[in-house]
Order: sequence, then C-alpha cells, then structure tokens
Amino acid sequence: VLRVFLVLDRSDRRFCIYLFPLFFSILIRVDTTRRRGNPLTGALRPPSSIKIASTLRGRAVTRGDSNPDLAGSAAAGIGLGGPSSGSGGLGSRSNRSAAALTAGRPFAHLTPSSSPMGALFRSEDMILVRLYFERVAAHDTVDELGKLGMVQFKDLNPDRSSFQRAFSNDIKRCDEMQRRLRFLEVQVTALDLGKVEDVGDMDMPVRLDDLDLHLHTMEKNILEMNDHWNSLNQQHNELVELRHVLEKAAEFFHDAPRAQSAAYGSLGILDPIGGDGSGSFRGRLTDVEPSISGLRRGWSTEVASNLLSFYTGVIGRERVASFERILFRATRGNCFVRFAEISEQLTDPSSGEMVKKSVFVVFFSGNEIRVKVGKICAAFNASRYPFPEEHHEQVAALASCQARLLDLSRIIETTSQQRANTLSDVAGKLESWKWVVKREKSIYHTLNLFNFDTSNKLFYAEGWCPVDAIGDIRQALETGRRKSNAQVPSVLEERSHGHETPPTHFKTNRFTQVFQSIVEAYGVAQYHEVNPAPFSIATFPFLFAVMFGDVGHGTIMTLFALYLILAERRLAKQKLNEIMGFAYTGRYIIFLMGLFSIYTGLIYNEVFAIPVDLFRSRWKFTEGNSMACGINECDDPKLALPPANPYPLGFDPIWKGSDNGLVFFNSYKMKLSIIFGVAQMVLGICLSYMNAKFFKEPLDVFYQFIPQMILMNSIFGYLVVLIILKWSINWNSDACKNDPTCIAPDLKNVLIGMFMSPGHVPDELRLYRGQGSVQLILLGLALISVPWMLFPKPLLLKARHDKARGYRPLSNEVDTVGHVDDDEVDHTDHGKPFDFVDAFVNQMIHTIEFVLGTVSNTASYLRLWALSLAHAQLSDVFLEKVLLLSLSTGNVVAIAIGFSVWFGATMGVLMGMESLSAFLHALRLHWVEFQNKFYNLHGAGTKFIPYSYTLLQAEEEA
Repeated sequence: VLRVFLVLDRSDRRFCIYLFPLFFSILIRVDTTRRRGNPLTGALRPPSSIKIASTLRGRAVTRGDSNPDLAGSAAAGIGLGGPSSGSGGLGSRSNRSAAALTAGRPFAHLTPSSSPMGALFRSEDMILVRLYFERVAAHDTVDELGKLGMVQFKDLNPDRSSFQRAFSNDIKRCDEMQRRLRFLEVQVTALDLGKVEDVGDMDMPVRLDDLDLHLHTMEKNILEMNDHWNSLNQQHNELVELRHVLEKAAEFFHDAPRAQSAAYGSLGILDPIGGDGSGSFRGRLTDVEPSISGLRRGWSTEVASNLLSFYTGVIGRERVASFERILFRATRGNCFVRFAEISEQLTDPSSGEMVKKSVFVVFFSGNEIRVKVGKICAAFNASRYPFPEEHHEQVAALASCQARLLDLSRIIETTSQQRANTLSDVAGKLESWKWVVKREKSIYHTLNLFNFDTSNKLFYAEGWCPVDAIGDIRQALETGRRKSNAQVPSVLEERSHGHETPPTHFKTNRFTQVFQSIVEAYGVAQYHEVNPAPFSIATFPFLFAVMFGDVGHGTIMTLFALYLILAERRLAKQKLNEIMGFAYTGRYIIFLMGLFSIYTGLIYNEVFAIPVDLFRSRWKFTEGNSMACGINECDDPKLALPPANPYPLGFDPIWKGSDNGLVFFNSYKMKLSIIFGVAQMVLGICLSYMNAKFFKEPLDVFYQFIPQMILMNSIFGYLVVLIILKWSINWNSDACKNDPTCIAPDLKNVLIGMFMSPGHVPDELRLYRGQGSVQLILLGLALISVPWMLFPKPLLLKARHDKARGYRPLSNEVDTVGHVDDDEVDHTDHGKPFDFVDAFVNQMIHTIEFVLGTVSNTASYLRLWALSLAHAQLSDVFLEKVLLLSLSTGNVVAIAIGFSVWFGATMGVLMGMESLSAFLHALRLHWVEFQNKFYNLHGAGTKFIPYSYTLLQAEEEA
C-alpha cells in the first residue's frame, strides 16, 4: 500500500481529505476450478483484499472576518497584516474585507466565501499590490524584490516602445557590457586554460560604472595584445618561410650551371660549375638585402645585362601543379620553375591554419615576363622572399634569419605568458561579471515597467504576489529603503483586481516540480482550479508500471534514478548533455516508475522475463494427464483438480510455461485495463464537480457533472461491475456443473446485446437475475443523459442573461454616446458578452466530445494491456532466442557473445525505447483521458512568473 500525504495549506480551521485510489494492491488468487477444460485456464477470484489507502490530506484556508480598523485586512486575516502609514500625496491602503479582496475571480459573479487553497491541490491566493518608493531607492528596492522572487510586475507603459522608456540607455550600456564579456569569454575559451575556479562573488556590491570602465579597459588591452600577438606570429611565420627559402634555394643554385660571359659582354653558354666549387650563380644581384623589410615586395634577382632573373618564395603544396601550368602558358614556355617540399607544416597567414607548403624558384628573362610572373605569384597568394647570389651573402642571410627567429621566439614566449596571465585573471571573474551585468540589466528592464509620479517624485509599480508573501515584500521594501538611505518610507497598497484574472501559482519542491511540469505542458491551470499534479504523483508511475512491469527492469531504473538523486548536488554543477539533462530533471518520477515497476513485476512474477518460484508452485504436471493438477489434489490425475490454496502473491510461476498462459494473461490484463481506465475517468468527472462547487456553478453540477456520471457509469461502470461479478463466480463448482445454463459469458457480447436487444438477455449471456431489466434501465439513463447535457445549460444561461438585461441602468447611468458602462453589462463566466448561439454551439461540441470520448477514451486504456503484452513478449524473445540459446551451446565464446547481445538489447530496446514508449502512453492517458474531464474546461490560466534572480540564473544555465 502506498500512502501519499500532501499538505494542502497551513490554516488550522478546516481539513479537506480527498480519497483517491492511488494504486491497487492486488493479491491474485488463481483457482483453476473456475473454468472448464484445461485446469490452467482458471478464472481469477476476486482479490482477498484490495487496499485503497492512499489519502490526500490537507487543510483549508478560511478567511475570517478581518478587523476593519487595520489596513490590508486580508493580510491581517492570515497573520501578516498590520497598520501601515503612507507618505503625503501617495494615499494609504484602503480598508477592505476579505470578501472584497477575493472579488474578481476567474468567474466574476461566483466568488466563494471560503477558499480551501492548498500548496498543490489548488493554486495559492494571489493579490494585486501597488508599491510606492523614492527614485533613489528604486534600484535597491527592485534588487531586494528580485532576491525575494515573489512579485510579478505589470507593465504600466504598454504604449511606449523600448526606446522611449526611461532606462533604455542603461539597458544599451548593459548590452554593450555583455558584448565585451562575450568577447572576453571567446578569448578565454580560445586560450584553453582548462577548468578555472571562479573567484568572483555573485552578490558583490559592484558599481556598474566601475565595471563598465574596467571592461572597456580590459577589452582595449586584450585587443592591443592580440594585435601585437598576431604581428609577432606573422613575423615569425615569414622568418620561418625565409629560412626554408634560403636553405632550399641554396640547393637549387648549388646544382645549377655556371654562366660564362662572351667576349662581347653578353651571355654566352651555360657551363657546369667552375673549379672554385662555390655553387654561385655568377651574375649581378641588384637590391638584395638580407632583412625582413623586403619581404612580400616582389624581390627579383637579375643577371648582368638583364640576361636572366629569378623569383624565390613559398606557395601552398596543393597549388603547385596549377601554378606551374599557368606560368608555362603565360610565358609561352620562357621560364624555368623548380620546387622543393618543406617537411614541416607552416601557418597560412590568411586562414591561420597549418598547411603544407613548398619552396619555388622561377627563372625568366625580360621585364615583360617579370611583370607577368609577379602577378601570377600574387594571384596564387605565393609569398616571395629575397635570395642573395653570392655564397657568403647566403650564409650571412641565413645566420641573420636564425638569430632573428631566436629573438622573436623569446619575445613570443614572453608575450604569450603575459597574455595567458591576463586572461587567467579574467577567467576567474568572468562568471561573476556576467551575472552582475545580467542582474543589472534585468533591474533596468523591470524599472521600465514602472511609472514615475513627477508631482511626488516617486516611482509606483503594480504586480501580483501570493497573499502569504505580503510580509516578506514589506520587509524587502524596507531593506531597499535602508540600503539606499531614502528618506520617504516605501509603501505597499493592496488593490482590488476587478474582473482581471490573477496568475496561477503553485508551491513546488524538487520532488513535485517534475509532476507539475508534466501537467503544465498540457496547459496552465486556471486560478484556483483543481490541479491534477497531486493525483499524477501516484497514477502516472503506476500506469507506467502496468505497461513496464518487471522486477529486473524496474530495479535497473530505480538504481539509475537513485544515483541521480544521491548525486544531484554534484550533477547540478555540471553541464549535462540533452539526454542526461532530461533524465536528471525527471529523476524523482523515474525513481517512482522504477519502484512501481518492481511492484507490478512481483504481480506478474517476472524478473527479466523469468518467473520466480518464491512460495513454491501450487500446480504440478503428472504422467497420468497432460493437464496440471494441484499439488495436494493429484490422487487421480485425470480429474485435474485445482490446488486447495492458491499462490499467495501474484501469478503462479507455472503459468509462464503453460500452453494457455498467454490467453490467460491477455484476459486478465485487458479487464484490468478497463477497470483502471473507468476508475480514473470517473475520478476526473468527480474533480469537475469539485471545481463547479468551488466556483458556485450550479449549472455545471446539475447539467454536466450528473449526466456525465450517469452516462459513464451506466455503460462502462456497469461493464466494470460485470467484470468483478464474473471473477467472483466459481464456474467449476458442482452446482454450476449440474446446471447446463451455467456458462461463463463473453462480456463483449453482453455489452453489445445491451444496445442491440434491450431488455433481452440469452441464457448463455446471463450473469444474474433481472439482468435484462437492469440493462434496459441503464440504457434509458444513458440515452436521457445526452439531451440532459445538451439543452438545459445554454437555455438557462439565456434566461439568466435576459433577466439581467431587465435591470439595466437608467439613462443617467449611460454615457453620452449611448453605451452602457462595461462593468454593468452581463457577462458569461469568462468576462465576455453573452451570445446564445456561441453558448449553444460550445455546449453541443462539449456534449458530442464527451459522448464519443466515453467510448474512445475507455478503449484507449487498452493500451495498458497492449504495451504490457509487448514488453513481456519482447523480454521472452530476447531471453529465449539470445541468452538461453547461447547457454545451450556450452561454448564460452558463444555464451559471451549471447550475453552481450542480450544485455545490449535489454538496455537499448527495453530500458530505452520501450520505457520511453510506456512513458509517452502514460502521458497521453493523463492528458487526454483524465485531465480533459475537468482541467482547462474554460480555457487555460496564466502562469505566475515573478521577477526572481533564481529564475534568472536558471535561464542563464539553460
């Protein structure tokens, strides 16, 4: 037995106890004497005890008569009120009774005299308040209210755009600060400092001006350091490329032929290298200087008398082939190109990525070709570098390049360390700075919702808050006034909200939050409407477990959820992936689903699809008969007598291996699904009665609740009675054997015959005397309930509207254009003008939907049977065709492979896909079949979203 006690509120005057069958503790007694034929097809006896002991206990809030001498009597009525004085020109809080403060419920003309509000069963009592405070105290007051998180402010400037509001410039400044923080965050992330402990204080009293100046300076310094860093890296990359050019080109010229001058001073022939072995190209080198200043300036080295020139440089390796082909075509073959691959990867200056490059040398003659070659090098983004002709100049250039590389590496290392230290300091305070700016921005956004009274130099704001938070709000106002050293005290005035509907607020904790979120995913409850969440705490995991019943699978789910619960503080600080984040959010509902699955698994007697003989089977097979007999009744096996005592808990394990076990399980689970479905839908109709009674809607009670109960119970409630009655009859008793008409009827045919042949019941479908008369009466009630739901309510609403129009205001209460004041016009429950056609059409749609839903919703609960059957059969297939088949081979490798496949299928298919399927089906049963009977019948409400730093931090983490 699961007992859930939910405290509904804190008043000591009344208690509201709502009984609901959270789940059924079913002790199944299998007695095969109740069926004819195979003893293993016995029907079920009714459980010896069905314990329905889950109770919702709560206390009702009853507003007593408040003292009219106290301002804010509603607060005084719950022990929070007291005299409060305002300042000149602001007005004091008016004296109101509790009834006046409860005016303006969602149903304006139906205000209950007492409101049994609970923390979860019904939403909290809300009140509209107006706050007055000095301009100097505005910032600190909003800051304290944000820490409290109990006020939802209204926008008092709806006609003004965001640019016309008072604090738009402050918001722009916060946006700019957030941009700088994002820039710093990118820099810290790119540096990859690892996990840096945040040393900032989230609540540090930092001035926004100081932080803005600090961030501006920090951004400027980081940008300068980045520019210097990029410049150093670019120089280092160019020096590395120059070093490779000097090394590779020297090899080219070492192998090149020697130029000999003719007698007339022109180029003669190209001979091999002379006897000096210098390997130099004997010509005149112009404008060659081994310094970095000449890089990327189109260096060319020309031979004496402009006979031959060459370019040296570096190009990407993937462009070598196209570069050589274009040079050949552009110069018509009048150039010679040599390439040498560079072993190490170099940095591409345009993209910053590491790429493979090659050194090239292009030989050509003539100025026209030199211009073409230069343009082609620029088009291919090739870097050109100078190369001296003489050997000693080459050695000097290489030595100079290496020396500069060494100096530059030291400078880069120092700069890198300085940059890392600066960003490390930023990383330690980045999160606290982001929170401070986000908090300040939210404060200015909130201040833009307020109005400023120029005559009294005061801000005033309006908002919703729970009634029991009035004292805390007053304390926050006083704290904000003291922090800002304001002279005028801040004032809280309680106001009447008229026809405006207050927002809906439920107090939840870590356990109940997930169930409330599931309910609100369907729709937000109306103000003071019955909340399905308390019932879903038990019904949701139980219906899931009906479809997922297995002790082994439930244990895995429970242990996984238990780990998430025990490690919730550590996991809350980590960045979880999407799937793990969903599991962490629903850890408590997963825990309950696992526990309930263990319970239903004990009923089904399945542990990873293996039946467990905990109490010794009450059946046994003998050689004298193919059918089993009771362990104490096998003296004559041919009689196949049942056991004297049934299996004490759940199903007897012998059913798992019997030929007709599947037929028996299907019959049991299908009937049980109908019972659970009808019980939950009847509960939903009863909750609609609680809503109608609370809001004093007699029309909903007499013309919706009563006919709906009659229609549901006259058909499917009667079917549940037939199921229990059939279970309670011993169809294999001696009296039944001697009676030829004593045959177990097919309940489907009984229900069909109830409509097709009213009043007539064949002998083979009869369960009790007078069955035909009872079914005829129930059918008549079901037919009467349909027009009962359809016609009276819209007609009575029209009569009420006509009666109200007979008492319209006289001419002196009508304005000059002939319109009646909006407050004097008769309205429907939702504050809209009454229209009979709309009312009748809506009632007709509601009636048709309920009548059709009575059948479709009941049939929808058969998914409990279908999903349970699918889960059991999949478990059997994985067990028999994978694990047991591999065990039968006796091969260690086959057993290991079979166990791995079975474990993977169990975790992936059953624990993953099957559990998700059962979850979604349980969700549908609660949303469509249960909640639509009473929840959001008159439209959804408005969720209470206070200005809260806690919610602000949750949004930031999300």
